[in-house]
Amino acid sequence: MRAYADISTAWIRLASYLGTEFRPELTDFATLRAFLDAEWDRLGDTFYAQSTGYLYDLTHFHFMNVKDPIFRFLREFTHQHDITNIADIGCGIALDAQALLQAGLDVHGYDLDNPCLAYARWRLGHELDADHRVHTLENLITRHHQLAYAVDVLGHAHDPRSLIETMFTAADYVCINLAPHDPGHRYGPAALHPALDHECVLPEIGKHGDLIRLEAQHPNVLAVWRSYRRS
Repeated sequence: MRAYADISTAWIRLASYLGTEFRPELTDFATLRAFLDAEWDRLGDTFYAQSTGYLYDLTHFHFMNVKDPIFRFLREFTHQHDITNIADIGCGIALDAQALLQAGLDVHGYDLDNPCLAYARWRLGHELDADHRVHTLENLITRHHQLAYAVDVLGHAHDPRSLIETMFTAADYVCINLAPHDPGHRYGPAALHPALDHECVLPEIGKHGDLIRLEAQHPNVLAVWRSYRRS
């Protein structure tokens, strides 16, 4: 599942959005990694709120194969449970949400108010007349979805406990990918795609729902919980 047939189309969309600020050299992944390292050092804790290099990183990420098992899992679970209304938590530039929308699902994306979300809102508005489907995270608490999913998101959150509670309040089911265990990680932004300390994360999640499904998708484990607040 992809928003576009190939990554070159995605670069054209990003170039159209950024105009003269588009940097074609960052479409090369090795060049981008060096740029992101410098941006990470410069921006520190404000990286996710201010980064422009992350627009390029998330474009690359969407066209890699790493998420394919996750979306196969999502499509199977939503079909089995007759779920169509989905929240993409930490949607970034919303290429994943766009792919799910084009597959016929009723998707809304949520993230920090940052350059990625602005680009997501612009692109979905121009291409699908769907800019109303892109929201800041604080709006999640005011809405209800059948399923909320978060892929590589909890490790980024400054307050993961609050984010976990909000997801279980806003959705009947919550799907999370559990990245490889990192005993040294303590809920802080340590890398672009940080691993998690499962001993911290899992007890917090367990306060809010029943675990109903697990599936190993190397290197991740995919899990679905039924919220105690399920309507």
